[in-house]
Amino acid sequence: LRLQSRDLLKLGQFYLNNGSWKGKRIVSEQWVKASTQPHARIDDQAEYGYLWWLKKFNNHACYYMSGNGGNKIAVFPDLNTVVVLTSTNYATAGMHQQTDKLLTDYILPSIE
Repeated sequence: LRLQSRDLLKLGQFYLNNGSWKGKRIVSEQWVKASTQPHARIDDQAEYGYLWWLKKFNNHACYYMSGNGGNKIAVFPDLNTVVVLTSTNYATAGMHQQTDKLLTDYILPSIE
């Protein structure tokens, strides 16, 4: 798709706005809610919705999309915040842990 970080941010903001963009309803609130609710337990810390991972970072509930290289679109409803992390660590061991660490150790503490 060749999406830029700003495009990914728009997708996260669209979900944070319950399926609306610039005041226009694109998808129903019911779909946003259903897709960001757990439908499968992955392990003790993570669940999965419809194309969204569900996990807590620094005690903040988050739903996020995650891609190869460690890329993430993370939505924190309680903070009214969307975070986009782009990385090029493709097919590398620890790629997701690296961006998780950026979230927990640097980004979230600067917002909290």
